[in-house]
Amino acid sequence: MAEIEEARLEGGRKVDFNHPPEATAMAQWSKTDSSGRTVKGSFRTICHINRLNNLAVERFGTGLVIIQPPFNTTVAASAGTHDFDCCIDLHIPGVGFHKQQRFLRANGLGCWYRHPPLFGNHIHGFTLPPREGHVIADDFAVHGFKVGTFVPGQLVDYYNHAFGLADQHEPNSDHSWFPKDIESTIFNLKRYIANRAR
Repeated sequence: MAEIEEARLEGGRKVDFNHPPEATAMAQWSKTDSSGRTVKGSFRTICHINRLNNLAVERFGTGLVIIQPPFNTTVAASAGTHDFDCCIDLHIPGVGFHKQQRFLRANGLGCWYRHPPLFGNHIHGFTLPPREGHVIADDFAVHGFKVGTFVPGQLVDYYNHAFGLADQHEPNSDHSWFPKDIESTIFNLKRYIANRAR
């Protein structure tokens, strides 16, 4: 059985889910990334990562391995997408990458399988923000989530079934599986908190 992970407040303090912080408050995960770094992000992002981990353990018997967390500036190939909140590179050990991509997309991670020759094998993605209702590109900012420069464009590409890469923005060019209703997969922080509160 995988170790139980949890969202924590910045500095590692436990969350009182009866009195939770704001969605944009800084938080961290109880599990480190594959390089031993703290996985930090907004409270909403960290709760979503933890929810994905729990679902992966239930379905596949193993949790997420975060390769590159949010707020990481050490990987030049990421072109700043991980400089701030929401964006992660990860994999689920022992699960095929296309199966991982489908599972993660079905559970609110806007993501793509990245692979050679441009990348090492991994899933690159971000916690989908709540819909603002008009322009998809401003959904992060409207809700107070600061993300890397190219992430709003990747969000638009995700909704348009494109690849989220430079010069690969043609709508419907990515023929892999996407949810029929992307908005219905968006992580519901209020519901997550209610289920955790006692």
